[in-house]
Amino acid sequence: IPRPPNAFMVFRSSWLKSNDGMLAIERDNRQLSRITGEVWRAMSDADKAPYQKHAQDLKEEHARQYPNYRFSPKPRTGEILRRQ
Repeated sequence: IPRPPNAFMVFRSSWLKSNDGMLAIERDNRQLSRITGEVWRAMSDADKAPYQKHAQDLKEEHARQYPNYRFSPKPRTGEILRRQ
């Protein structure tokens, strides 16, 4: 069961759809998250409010669909692979 997205993830998805030219420039998701993170941090609380509201709605819907869901991350096993 996937976790519900938080406000930043809702914003990131929306921002990338509205700035589709960004995908032509940058294909690395790590960089895209850094760029959208800078935009997110520069936004006022009033600008973030709609995304926070939408994320809360998604979280409530997720709780209705999966009432017994509990996030329990599994510890990583084996060697951690690092990108070069």
